Amino acid sequence: MNGGEFVVSYAPEPAMQAVARRKAELRQRVFSLVISILIGVAIWYFYRDQLGTWGPWVIALSSATGLIWLAISLVGLSIARGELKRVGEGPAVAVTREGLWVAAQWLSWPQVGGLKAEPRSLGRSPELVFESREGQSARVPMDYLDALPATLDSAIRALSGGRSWIDLSRLDD
Repeated sequence: MNGGEFVVSYAPEPAMQAVARRKAELRQRVFSLVISILIGVAIWYFYRDQLGTWGPWVIALSSATGLIWLAISLVGLSIARGELKRVGEGPAVAVTREGLWVAAQWLSWPQVGGLKAEPRSLGRSPELVFESREGQSARVPMDYLDALPATLDSAIRALSGGRSWIDLSRLDD
């Protein structure tokens, strides 16, 4: 960074770590489910007379619980992989005294319509949304940048001469 520009690059490491963590969680869930089913079948085999008609229901219920956790883990892994695909390489945002560059779009300060942070759900990264006055927008995942949103906001405020800033208020909701 020199005196007239601020560059924020993508940082894919947190997204890669999330995928690895979700894969490990999925393996653990599969292992746990298999063990639970094997224990349930063994109990049913050895204690069938004592369990009576409730035995299959107990085994099914414990297996269903494991299947639900397995499905939750699969959804989490899918979300983590989707987040990893959103992370680009190289610079994500560049701010200069003339304007800003984001997602291969250049906007001079008079063209900038709004800058805001938008929360997302289900473990997805909040987004920084850059809007032009012509209605175009670009989105950058906040959790996968090498600078904090407040740092980027400070750079935008300083280099735009106070004309633009990032509205971070939605993150408080």
